[in-house]
Amino acid sequence: MLPGFGTQPHLLGEMFRLATGANIVHVPYKGAQQPVTDLIAGQVQMYFDTVALFLPHIQAGKIKPLAIADDMRSDQLPAVPTTAESGFPTLQATFWASIVAPTGTPANIVDKLNVSINEILRSPELEASLAKFNAKPKIGSPQEFAKFWRAETEKWTNVITSTGIRAD
Repeated sequence: MLPGFGTQPHLLGEMFRLATGANIVHVPYKGAQQPVTDLIAGQVQMYFDTVALFLPHIQAGKIKPLAIADDMRSDQLPAVPTTAESGFPTLQATFWASIVAPTGTPANIVDKLNVSINEILRSPELEASLAKFNAKPKIGSPQEFAKFWRAETEKWTNVITSTGIRAD
């Protein structure tokens, strides 16, 4: 029901299992299309991935969204509750990417890059492009990102250690 070992959908599924006590089995796939096909065909009962992947199938009435694993509802699926609204406030996982610099980069350079990057993130063009993937820019400081990174690392480390997931 989840692509690959150690991917975010796999870890979110394990987080779901820990939060609910549900008896689910991780079925690793090599990509996202086959599990969606299997979900539509009834070969698997649930699957975790992005709204962008599911949206055409939801709109066609082939699958039903149960919750958005984020702190905000999806603009494309405003009637679908978040996991927090559904009673699982810690069951959240968003796909994110970042821009980083080598350790030791002078603070004035980091600050200049941060200002420029945040300016780009505020652009209507980028916002429109990201919206196609149900993504939103996260504007902030390097210190805020470092705090987010630490929290994400702790969250996923807890899931990995609690479930016994290991790299083979």
